[in-house]
Amino acid sequence: MKKLLLIISLLLINYIANAQLSINAEYRPRFELRDGYSTLKTDDSEPAYFTTQRTRLYLRHTYNTVTSNLSIQDYRIWGDSKFKSDDPGLSIYEAWFKLDLSSRWSLSAGRQSFDIDNKRLFSKANWNQVSLSHDGLNIDFMNENFQLKIFTAFNQAKVSNFGTDYSAQISNYKFLNVIWLEKKLGNISMANLTITDGFQKEGTTNTDYYRVTSGLIFKYKVPKGNLQLRGFYQTGKNKTGQDINAYFVSTDYEQKIGNSFQSSLGFELMSGNDLSDTLNMDDNAFDILYGSGHAFNGMMDYFSTPKTTSNAGLVDVHLKNQAIIKDWSFSLNYYYFALASYYVYEGKKQSKFLANEIDFIANYKVNDIINLELGYGMLFAGKTLEYIKGGYTNGIQQFFYTMITVKPVFFKN
Repeated sequence: MKKLLLIISLLLINYIANAQLSINAEYRPRFELRDGYSTLKTDDSEPAYFTTQRTRLYLRHTYNTVTSNLSIQDYRIWGDSKFKSDDPGLSIYEAWFKLDLSSRWSLSAGRQSFDIDNKRLFSKANWNQVSLSHDGLNIDFMNENFQLKIFTAFNQAKVSNFGTDYSAQISNYKFLNVIWLEKKLGNISMANLTITDGFQKEGTTNTDYYRVTSGLIFKYKVPKGNLQLRGFYQTGKNKTGQDINAYFVSTDYEQKIGNSFQSSLGFELMSGNDLSDTLNMDDNAFDILYGSGHAFNGMMDYFSTPKTTSNAGLVDVHLKNQAIIKDWSFSLNYYYFALASYYVYEGKKQSKFLANEIDFIANYKVNDIINLELGYGMLFAGKTLEYIKGGYTNGIQQFFYTMITVKPVFFKN
């Protein structure tokens, strides 16, 4: 018996010495006041205000070459559950394991979320309280100057004996394949991102449409500065089977001034459909796919998917400034929005100008686990935006939020 206890003790000691376990949490309530957020006000509209909360429990375990991660999530609006009710609310945000095949290769499988490049086309979408994760298989290779990432997913809504019918989730992709290649040469970085997604044709059980988005990313670092150029082309077929011929270009230059201030000037162009050209049968509206919109096109969230500009595309010119003072950071951002192509209203071409937006964001790091954030955005709309969105352009469209994020560490060995 003593020998058995000794063997068990030695095994436990060996396991503890080689295993790592961390249990963390995140509490993120956010109060919002919407008075022209995402869409224009009308004479009868009144401001909306509410509080949402995201709560997560993170469990991560590492033993030798195996890492496993489980993220349990609850999202709710304060007051949306009836008193003494038993409404289910928990969901799995992430559930994956990773195998380190070597010092450079790894493989992970399961429900996972990650950002690629600058989050423009593939992102966790962290601003959204629910966020975005995918079920699939991921292969990574990385050394000092080169990175390769391959992610693939195939979705089904139920277990079946025959066929791959995905009609139950017709709006979701049925197939997804992502390839990221990045090569660094000193201060220069060049990369390629290719995303292929497939959707099942509505009303069928075995016809799929595939869309391909591929482009190049160029980054150049200078002392206290950073220049980035991106260009993407989108082809294939959209969800309705229409041929796609769309493109996206962007450029950003960021410059640090001293140790506490930085400024960036950027430009984005997403192609769109010329609604005055009735003979064009292609879909020219570029889609940002699974990327972040909130971080790029203003906190008011007026423009993200092609639908938000009636498929006429988007031009975004922005100037962003940030100052860091001890535990505080302050951001003041300006956006100029216009259509990339013409919008037609009552048979006439309309001005391409959409709106000006000004956003202010303040962050305060209370300590290592608590962060406070508040933001205020104002949008000044043009007449074309009124035709697209409805509502009225009179006055200021505005949005305010305040958010506290608490990330305690319950256990870590």
